[in-house]
Formats: sequence, structure tokens, C-alpha cells
Amino acid sequence: MPRAVVAMITPHGDPLGRIGEPDIGGQCVYIRELARHLTGCGCTVRAYTRDRSDGCPSRETFAPDAEVVRIPCGPKGFVPKERILPYLDEFADRIASEIAEASILHSHYWDGGYVAHRLRGDQGWFHTTHSIGKLKQRALPDTVRYAYDDRIRIETDVYRGCDHVVALTDLEKAQIADLYGVPDDRILVISPGVAPDVFRIPEDRAALRANLGLPEGPIVFTLGRLDERKGFDLFLRAAGELLRRFEDVCPTFIFSAGAVDETEQEERRTLKRIVAEEHLGDRLRWLDILPPDAVPDFYGAADLFVLPSRYEPFGIVMLEAMACGTPVVATCEGGPSKVIDDGVDGLLVEPTDRAAFADAMATLLRSDELRAAFSARGRAKVEADYGWPIIAQRHRVAYGLPPEHSQPDAQAREETADAR
Repeated sequence: MPRAVVAMITPHGDPLGRIGEPDIGGQCVYIRELARHLTGCGCTVRAYTRDRSDGCPSRETFAPDAEVVRIPCGPKGFVPKERILPYLDEFADRIASEIAEASILHSHYWDGGYVAHRLRGDQGWFHTTHSIGKLKQRALPDTVRYAYDDRIRIETDVYRGCDHVVALTDLEKAQIADLYGVPDDRILVISPGVAPDVFRIPEDRAALRANLGLPEGPIVFTLGRLDERKGFDLFLRAAGELLRRFEDVCPTFIFSAGAVDETEQEERRTLKRIVAEEHLGDRLRWLDILPPDAVPDFYGAADLFVLPSRYEPFGIVMLEAMACGTPVVATCEGGPSKVIDDGVDGLLVEPTDRAAFADAMATLLRSDELRAAFSARGRAKVEADYGWPIIAQRHRVAYGLPPEHSQPDAQAREETADAR
């Protein structure tokens, strides 16, 4: 049987970009890992992204039968996703002939949806949102809400034109159906995943810490892009609160995030002021963007991972930490509340309540037994429900392609039945 060709369309997010670089986040990890594992169940995958003129090759293979294709369009260098619309027609024109050969189009975010909407032929077309424009618009002041008008118009056209929208959670499905009037039976819920062979519990946590040059005592870890929506101001305020109120805990906070463009530089300056105001001093280690192969080690070395986003559509970093056996404290807004069972395998708090974040961190850091229980349950949940091989098989079945190497699990069969 010939291999089905799946075209992933992701203009702003390079699947091989380093987490923490501008516009390189969970979406890029999602596309890379989904593509990599789809190749293990009989697909050939090409991911089309914009060439940032940063020296990366125009075509780069990252797994057997999977490659990134970087398309030059618009000006050289990085263009923020908020400003990429004027260049998407050129992007579409440059990939049109290759896309025509694909069996399935799978677009990502509104910019990928715009391109797929222009190019869609007889192929099946699936679209993953990654975030919802109308929700983000609601959070903006009235004076700048117009900035999302084009995006929302495009999202509306994409949701009406594609075969199926892929939502990451039941909550996201309900939001898309309500805000955009999409029928329930055209929205599939397939969560992101994590690679359990890469993100795993370390055999010797103490030796790992020593190799990383980390200090003795409790370690609290977080990482991500310098974006106000990621809530790192809350993380730092909660860190200060913890140190003031719980002198018996006194952890070291590890924060990995770099600043490349001016917006991120400004956020960095804001966070640096908070570091000074909270007197974090040598209790905080601010690291640059970590190389991808170092990230699992930092998860594994930490006693606790914090996801402080004001709103997180899903939160792949949460799954990565859980796979490494590291307990998670996360916001209760969005995806984390659909993954974490509060008080069972993690703790959830309001995204604006720094005292609650401090209390939750102290609760876990004070109890070896609770951390060990959360560690075991979190890892078990990832293995059972969120391994990328499982997620890839669910996508293949949703695409309408017969599975080659294994039978789809029960959830995959139910999702396919719903789609049809």
C-alpha cells in the first residue's frame, strides 16, 4: 500500500525551532512530534513553514519520511505571526504544486488555515486551532480589539471550509462551536501528546542535578516564551511570596526564557524589575533558552514544575513534566484543568492568585509522599492517554486512512465514528 502524504501547513511556526525563540512554542513541538509519529503508522509528512533566513536548510529531514520545507516569502528575517498576513498569498503560491500531491492537508493556527483554504483541492482538510481569536480579542482593551478582526474573519472561513476542526480539549470544542457556530459533529477532540521515550523519570535525580550544576535543596522549574500571557510575572510574584511566608522550604527557582525581539526584550525588562522587587536574588537562576536535548534533564532534576499561564489552550510542557515524574502546579484556565485531576496528580490554582500559587508550591515541596504520589500518577496518565504513538494513530484514523501497524484504540474509533 502506498504511503499517504500529509502536508502540515504552519507558516509562522518552524517545527524544528528552539522553544523560547520568537513564535516557537508548544505548537511547533506538537507539529514536529505528530509528524514524526505519523511516519510510524504509514504516512509521509512534509511540514511547510516560512524561511526565517537564519541559516537553516530549505529542506530538513527530522525522521524517516518526515521533513520540514522552509519557504522564502516576504522580507528576510523573522516576521511576527501578527504581521504575517500580507505574505501568506506568496507562501501559498510557492507551495501550491507540492501541496497538490498530498493526500491530506493539515493546517495549523489561523495563518496555516488561510493558506490551506486557498489551496485545498480534492484532499481531506483538517485544521488545528492552537488558540481561538475571539477569546483573545475579548481580553484586549476596546481600543485595540480591531487588531483581531482579520484573524477572526479568516478563522470563520477556515472553520466553515475544512472537513474537520481538531480541538485539543472538550472545552476548546465547546468554545469553537459556541463562538463560531461550528456544528459539534465537525469538531474532533484529539489531545496533544508527549514522547515518553524522550521525557522519562531519571534513574538518579541527585546525579542528574550534579551534572547540571544545580544546587542542593528543592528546585522549582518553569520555561517558555517571554509573552505576557504566559504569566511569568505571576510565577515571580508567587516565588517572592513563597520565600517570605515559608522559610522552611526555600527552593531555588529555575527559569528558562530568552528575549530576541523588542516585545520580548520589554517583557524581560518588566520581569527583571519584578525579580528586584521580590528580592529573589540568588534564589532565582534565569537561564537562556535551553537546547531541546537538555529540556528533559531539567524537568527530571526539578521537584516541581509551574505552568502559570493566564490562559493555556493545552500546555504541552505540562505533559512533558508529568512524563518526567515531576509534579505540576498549573493554572486552572484552559487545557490544564482537562488533564490534571486537582489534588490527585497535580494542583490547579487561579491564574491571578499569587498567594494560591505560593501555597500550592509549598504544599508539594513540604511533602515527599505527595510529590511521589503525583509523580507516579502523572507518568501513568501520560503513558495511558498522551503518548504520541497513540495520538498519531488517532489522527490517522480521523483522516480516514486505514491503520497499518496497529488497531486504533477505543477513543480513536469513537472519534472516527463521530466524524462520519
